Amino acid sequence: MCGIAGFVDLNGLDPAVTQARAQAALARLRMRGPDGEGTWSDGHCALVHTRLSILDLSVLGAQPMEREGLHITFNGEIFNFAEIREDLEKRGHRFRSWSDTEVLLAGWREWGSKLLPRLVGMFAFAIWDPAERTLFAARDRFGEKPFLYSASNQKLAFGSDLIACEAMLGEQCAVDAGALRSLFTLRFVPEPLSIARGVQKLPAGHWLRFDRRGLAVERWYDLAHERQAAFADRADAEAALRNRFDAAVASRLVSDVPVGVFLSGGIDSALVAASVARSGGKLNTFTVGFEGASSYYEERPLAEAVARHLGARHTEIAVRNEQVRSVLDRVFAALDEPFADASAVPTFLVAEATKPHVSVVLTGDGADEVFCGYRKYWSELYATMWSRIPALLRQAVTAAIRRLPEGKDQPWLETVRRIRRFATTADNDPARRQAALMRLANEGEVGSLLGATGRESGSLEDRVLSLRAESKDNDSINAMLYCDVALGLPGDMLTKVDRTSMAHALETRAPFLDQRVVELAFALPGSAKLGFSGVRPEGKRILRRAFCERLPPEVFRRPKRGFEMPVAAILSDAAADRLAAATDEGRLKRQGLFNPQVISTWKRDLETGRRDTSWQLWAILAFQEWARLHRRPERL
Repeated sequence: MCGIAGFVDLNGLDPAVTQARAQAALARLRMRGPDGEGTWSDGHCALVHTRLSILDLSVLGAQPMEREGLHITFNGEIFNFAEIREDLEKRGHRFRSWSDTEVLLAGWREWGSKLLPRLVGMFAFAIWDPAERTLFAARDRFGEKPFLYSASNQKLAFGSDLIACEAMLGEQCAVDAGALRSLFTLRFVPEPLSIARGVQKLPAGHWLRFDRRGLAVERWYDLAHERQAAFADRADAEAALRNRFDAAVASRLVSDVPVGVFLSGGIDSALVAASVARSGGKLNTFTVGFEGASSYYEERPLAEAVARHLGARHTEIAVRNEQVRSVLDRVFAALDEPFADASAVPTFLVAEATKPHVSVVLTGDGADEVFCGYRKYWSELYATMWSRIPALLRQAVTAAIRRLPEGKDQPWLETVRRIRRFATTADNDPARRQAALMRLANEGEVGSLLGATGRESGSLEDRVLSLRAESKDNDSINAMLYCDVALGLPGDMLTKVDRTSMAHALETRAPFLDQRVVELAFALPGSAKLGFSGVRPEGKRILRRAFCERLPPEVFRRPKRGFEMPVAAILSDAAADRLAAATDEGRLKRQGLFNPQVISTWKRDLETGRRDTSWQLWAILAFQEWARLHRRPERL
């Protein structure tokens, strides 16, 4: 894992300007790769790299790397590079190092873009061909590694994050109105947008080519086109899943530095840890918890029990409110664009505490989106029953539940919150229902907050409808999962994990996102992943059944919990001064972006307990802190 950046000017680079920009990019990217750095230029292309040494720690693995007339800057890991290398050696290629980077260069020389389907891994890389004056770049299937770029007038800049990309571009771009609207709709800015106008994210599973003919972006991986045949019976599916998952975990243990596991109280990370234990590898596990928070947020006792069962060397990280206060500047600085998923804070803290022990961790990321883990999927089971209730009665129930207080600090308030969320998002149309469940704020609130800003960018409902149709799956649950894998996974979960872990030069690996595991999951009907267990919905059904003998039964009986922090409590304590500054009416009027009345209503609703608006307020805070720390103009 590393940091990458670059700049191409087909009319010729100015050496002094290019060097200054490269140094600015290096300054941003060093946190991602503190073990080495390098730049290279040939007068038309400049490549930048900062190195986190994981495989082949020698200088032979340094980048930017040149082999066979091609030059590369690469971020990620190719887990099956040894097999590809063996194939290439049979075809006459010779290697100087034991580096997956060198294998990428030889593979690209041999097969071009047809190399991509052969790769098992997470990656974002750029390859410059001086003879053809062509830059190729590619990103992994599900968006684990980032790649942002800006192209115009025979020039292209790129980077592992927005700040590095703008450094290579040589300018700070204005805020994109559509991206701003997406932020307050979704908590994040979805690809291909970025918060900066003119800078785009290369979508997951895509490659680009830049040359005299201009810019071409094409899709090279589509989960919908990798449809596998249905399994003969449940036992075959479960056996195949065990084999593929264990192979995915084993391949992600290949490293020349120590490896650990992020362990929560849930099924996903516990299964990763159990697979590591079965492989005979040394098992180091790490868990974070918030002192003084309600049981909703506390996972340490559950994680400790799993670690003890597996014989792991276990480390607990206790987080206090004052730690959150002191770390917020660094969290928001690590995020290259406004990002309103508050779980970035505990993820940052656990990464910081883990780095002194290991440089690589395995995670359970992706399992919820692939195997139906979130509670929002339960709506697919309840929707039919809800629609049978007379409309007037549904309206009365919804109106009544709106009048009750809600929150996560007490069980009954959390129950009210869940019921309200279901009642206010229920819709007979699956796409509209899914879009409503994804929203941070409804369309009316976003419209009141931002006015006409970014309205032309299209609706979330249209995006969800398009993705569900693209899935080519008549199973409503699978269509919902496909949309989340395409939209929420790269935009939210994987962005959060990449930025917060790489802020500490900690590499994360997600076995559940091995394409062999994901493609198997989508070959199964939705009912294999979600259904009723008695009267209670049960997600991840096949995981619970296929791996039931690997963990104590109570692990599979625990209710789903998100990796969250008590946002409302943090806003009223550790971040109270920041929130006051972010929502100061004078500041809001100077910016001219937000309606102060909407924000005042959110604050009043949270203070009185009428509605939990902590996440909406966190989004305002996230934007304002990003603008402050990255020196964006006060008036945007």
